[in-house]
Amino acid sequence: MIERFAAAFERLAVGALLLLLMATILFGTVIVGWSLIDDLLHTRELVAEPKVLFDVFGLFVAVLVGVELLKILRHLMVSHEVNTALVVQTALIALCNKVITLNLSEASWTTLVAIATLILALAAAIHALGTRQA
Repeated sequence: MIERFAAAFERLAVGALLLLLMATILFGTVIVGWSLIDDLLHTRELVAEPKVLFDVFGLFVAVLVGVELLKILRHLMVSHEVNTALVVQTALIALCNKVITLNLSEASWTTLVAIATLILALAAAIHALGTRQA
C-alpha cells in the first residue's frame, strides 16, 4: 500500500517538475531569441561585441542545461531510475556554462583551479561510466 502511494507520489512530483521545466525551457528559448533579435536590431554594424556574444552564449547554454535536465526527468519517469551518465553530462554542460560566462579578469586563481579540477573529475567520470557500460 505504501509502495503504491510512494510510486504515485513520485510520478506526480516528477510530472509536475517536467511541466515546470518545459515552461522554463520555453520561456528561456523566447528570451534567447528575443535577446538575439534585439541585439541585431540595435547594432549598426555586423560586428558583435564580445560581451554581448558571451551574454547570448550564456543564455543559450543555460537553456541547453534545461533540455538536459528534461532528458534526466523523462528517463526517471519512464525507467524509475536515475541515469548517472546523463547526470554527469548535464553537470559538465552546466560547468561549461560557468566557464563561458566567467570573467577571467575578476576570477581568482583558486576559482580557476577548482573549475579545472571539476572538469577533469567530470571527464574522468564520463570515461569511467562509458567504460563500465561498454
